[in-house]
Amino acid sequence: MPDPLVNATLRAFSDDLASDRPVPGGGSAAAYAGALGAALAAMVLRISAKKSEEPLEPRIAELDHLRADFLRLVDDDSAAFARVAEARKLPRATDDEKTARKQRVQAGLLGAARVPLECAKTARRLLDACERAMGTAGPATVSDIGVGALMAETALRGAALNVMINLASLDDAGQVKALSEELDRALDGSEELRTRVLQFVESRVAR
Repeated sequence: MPDPLVNATLRAFSDDLASDRPVPGGGSAAAYAGALGAALAAMVLRISAKKSEEPLEPRIAELDHLRADFLRLVDDDSAAFARVAEARKLPRATDDEKTARKQRVQAGLLGAARVPLECAKTARRLLDACERAMGTAGPATVSDIGVGALMAETALRGAALNVMINLASLDDAGQVKALSEELDRALDGSEELRTRVLQFVESRVAR
């Protein structure tokens, strides 16, 4: 990717997503959702830290690291899929060309599955962090931790879809099994976790 997506304006990024180009796509959008969620959770803790007797700096630092990881993954995801697209354009007039093309495509698909898998794992860590932060949120910021948890789940579920679509075309059964199991671990219990956070938030903001 010649120009990093994370350096684009919000409008430019949304324009890129809306274009007829295959990248950026859902994987990059999922990663950016995660960055937004981590930013919101960090904001909540920074505001809470002003009055908290508990030192919140380590937890804030964790969220800042998660946000940095998500921002990197915005571009990593698009770059990974771009390599698949480039491989699919390789010539296949001869048997040797067909073999070389297939190898490049398969290698690209593996990379394109691994990047959103990292995003899914990162999103699960963010969702866990949102649950830990919800009790710290004050009346004015508790809704923000709820939005952060929703963004975390969006990143997790969106990344999972991108893992699955790439694994569906991968021929290496061993890699498919291993990556699928890693994804299952990231997803396991995430819906219940998100529900707990939202129920807590809604109990504080109910009219």
